[in-house]
Amino acid sequence: MNDMRLLERAVDTQVNKITARKVQVYYGQNHALKDVDVDILDKTVTAFIGPSGCGKSTFLRCLNRMNDTIAVCRVEGRIDLEGEDIYDPRVDPVQLRAKVGMVFQKPNPFPKSIYDNVAYGPKIHGLARKKADLDEIVESSLRKAALWNEVKDRLDAPGTGLSGGQQQRLCIARAIATSPEVLLMDEPCSALDPIATAQVEELIDELRSQFSVVIVTHSMQQAARVSQRTAFFHLGSLVEYGETGQIFTNPKDPRTESYITGRIG
Repeated sequence: MNDMRLLERAVDTQVNKITARKVQVYYGQNHALKDVDVDILDKTVTAFIGPSGCGKSTFLRCLNRMNDTIAVCRVEGRIDLEGEDIYDPRVDPVQLRAKVGMVFQKPNPFPKSIYDNVAYGPKIHGLARKKADLDEIVESSLRKAALWNEVKDRLDAPGTGLSGGQQQRLCIARAIATSPEVLLMDEPCSALDPIATAQVEELIDELRSQFSVVIVTHSMQQAARVSQRTAFFHLGSLVEYGETGQIFTNPKDPRTESYITGRIG
């Protein structure tokens, strides 16, 4: 009984990191996302699943205003990060992206040294006053990305010279070097082999103790392995959102069940 009370208390203390209400996204005349309402929890891995073109990556990019870079894209509704509207005109998107980091589908290290890849964000955001501070951030970020032991003796070597899996972990280190509150990942393992994928998945599980992690994945098995919450998107709508176990074993919407069982996709 005491265990149940502790569990209930743990659930009660989970806090919303991001709150989205009535989010619409248009690409010109195309209504790509319709009425998305979702609460993304802190220190939790949330997976976005659904068929290609369903809107999951579009919504992910709304969370750090990456869609601002697309001229024909228009976002409506409200998205709050800890109660603050991220689309408020006073919000600087560059500063927002320091708080809401992003890791892309294909590893994209800068054509710089391993050290400079990680140091880039802290430098431009003024997070390190002297070289010793920067050294500490670089080492800490590489350790959190489970890459330090592999690269500590060649920090001056180009980041592009690493293997695919190492490059993706370098990009994760680069994203977390600015001490973000949220880490977005857009299919971070789709270009990796099974061994590198397993390493990144293990890393995602470790990172959730410090960040709210949101991952877009085409792999339902990956969503089941790494996430605690899952959102299913279909044809531009958020169909269902809940605990990952419930979504995969007892979905409430027949469209979710059809996708999970392979009847739509």
